[in-house]
Amino acid sequence: MSSSAFTTGGGTPEETILPNLVEYWSGGAISTTGTGTFEPGQPTQADAVVLNVPRVAFSKTSGSGNNSATWAPDIRITIPGGAVGGTYTGVITHSVA
Repeated sequence: MSSSAFTTGGGTPEETILPNLVEYWSGGAISTTGTGTFEPGQPTQADAVVLNVPRVAFSKTSGSGNNSATWAPDIRITIPGGAVGGTYTGVITHSVA
């Protein structure tokens, strides 16, 4: 997964929260299907990673055929001291590789 910047208004520096301020941890799988065994990339809050570079949320370590995993990640965003108030919008992207 990876994150875009979160912005409001015109996206000036005071209206932007960069991806290095977005922390993510996947936690464990809520449910899975198929014969696969899934390993969370960040099982606990202590394993949280910043999303300034692509990260792995889950890996399938065994199994074959069609498999799926469902999880409810936790996301923590640090608001910079100089940030202005507003509704910020950004995108966290999950990819399958």
